[in-house]
Amino acid sequence: MKKIKAVAALVAAFAMMAGTVVFAAPSPTAGTITIVDPVTKSPSSAQIRQPEQKELEKLASFIAESVAQNGMTANIKTSVSIVAPKGYKGGEIPTVMALAGIPNGATNVFAYILLTNGKKIIVPCTVKNGYVGFVSPGYGTVTIVQLTPAAATAKLR
Repeated sequence: MKKIKAVAALVAAFAMMAGTVVFAAPSPTAGTITIVDPVTKSPSSAQIRQPEQKELEKLASFIAESVAQNGMTANIKTSVSIVAPKGYKGGEIPTVMALAGIPNGATNVFAYILLTNGKKIIVPCTVKNGYVGFVSPGYGTVTIVQLTPAAATAKLR
């Protein structure tokens, strides 16, 4: 029963995120996502789109399952779909996004990624001065999640 409630809460959170504008990123680069384009080998702004509901639902289920197995609580920071540039044939993509509200140097931040081929992966992130960075093995829908132990969350309330 608790798992069903947790999954329902995550799905509801993703649904709200899909229709909510985010204003919390640091200025002047709010909403900026920079990648090192594997085709041109140069930094550029990523082409992004709003994730589809079914993508968010798949990620919500994946996140809920992962955090439940590890006794953690997920604090979802953002979700976005990053579109592959023309000519992309594969390769790792260093990605940096402006994202406020995460302590500098936090080690409990992860990118949950639903790749375009349907594979779901978890990648650790580096946090520095309002930016979150990670290396993705491909393009797709990304949700940045800050994890905390479930016991620590329960004690705070």
